[in-house]
Amino acid sequence: QAQSPGAAVLGAGARSAPRAREGPRASRRRGAGAMADGRLLFMDNEYHALVDALPYIDTQLGSVEVARQVKDLIDEEMTQFEPRDYLADLPYPALPLFNSEVLKSEMERMDGGQPMTGVDVSRYQVEQPQGLPAQDHASWRKAATSAQMQLEYNRLRLTNLEMLERWGGKAWIAHTAVVRATERELLQEVTGLRAEREEVNKKRKLDQISCGNELRRLAYELDRYRFDNSEVEGAMGQIEAEVGRLRQMAADRGIDIAEVDPEYAAAVRAEAAAQT
Repeated sequence: QAQSPGAAVLGAGARSAPRAREGPRASRRRGAGAMADGRLLFMDNEYHALVDALPYIDTQLGSVEVARQVKDLIDEEMTQFEPRDYLADLPYPALPLFNSEVLKSEMERMDGGQPMTGVDVSRYQVEQPQGLPAQDHASWRKAATSAQMQLEYNRLRLTNLEMLERWGGKAWIAHTAVVRATERELLQEVTGLRAEREEVNKKRKLDQISCGNELRRLAYELDRYRFDNSEVEGAMGQIEAEVGRLRQMAADRGIDIAEVDPEYAAAVRAEAAAQT
């Protein structure tokens, strides 16, 4: 059927316009149905709820000996590690393109080791019947049909060239406008995603620093409490030794300290009763 001038050239740009207006967000919304239940891929791992990489502060990795021990443990674990097929539970993707009869026949040809046949260009050749076929009316009819087909191809090429010369510039301008609009939308989305990623990284970094400071403070308090406890234990040992010396001195001098130290006096009486 006849078309208005430039319709064939502008067709590609017009057909691409709705897809450009739809934008990547719409295509991403279409693909979001695969995760509509809220589950992510890492949730298929066993004990995934126990894994929490941040915050993690280890001030001992700066030591060469500790770093070597950690590396040895990792190497030992990797020798016993068996890779898991993380795609085993996922369904195969729909590939309608690879289910076509052409590809199936081509795969069968490759499996059978058969050579690939070239493109048959005999239908595009116009040759005068020679020899015995020259006496056949059907051969001349076929040659005439082939010549008419080639003439029609050439006429179509000339029509496309004329349309391109007349409408190609406008069609290209319209196409570039669609491309620029698509580019702006994609750049805007990329900028938004980068900003969101940066915010997440900043929050994780701040949480990491905050938790690191808190852990270092708690570690300092723990060391200080341990030191204070050791000092208290040492002082208590000295006091107990001094109390024992004074008790022994009182016993040697025959001084009754029952009123001053009733617990010690009761313990001495109980020990004496046990010996008798």
